[in-house]
Amino acid sequence: MSQIANTLYHAIVAHTAWKKRLREIIDSGKNEYDIDVEHCQFGQWLKEQADILKTYEHYQDVIHLHNEFHQEAENIIQLALKGKVKEANTAVGYGNHFDHISQELVKNLIALHDQVH
Repeated sequence: MSQIANTLYHAIVAHTAWKKRLREIIDSGKNEYDIDVEHCQFGQWLKEQADILKTYEHYQDVIHLHNEFHQEAENIIQLALKGKVKEANTAVGYGNHFDHISQELVKNLIALHDQVH
């Protein structure tokens, strides 16, 4: 497997882990994680690999959805930190905007992975 395909695979795994962390943040009302897209290791890698990846059909969608994922996660974290647990749980729930973004991001990561593999 190419290094790029391997990194994309690990991004899918990390994405799933982040969804679990988000649930932990909602449950605890505490956040120890840096959600800033500019500090995200995968986001930095996407920028560093832009010259190679921009030739692939799903790259721009991954960039857009990755940024949107971070923005929505931050919104949900802010709800949780303000004690709005019910709203945070609803926002992260199945069928809501965050879930749609998450599913689309994974779908596009898989498609990008398949293209570079």
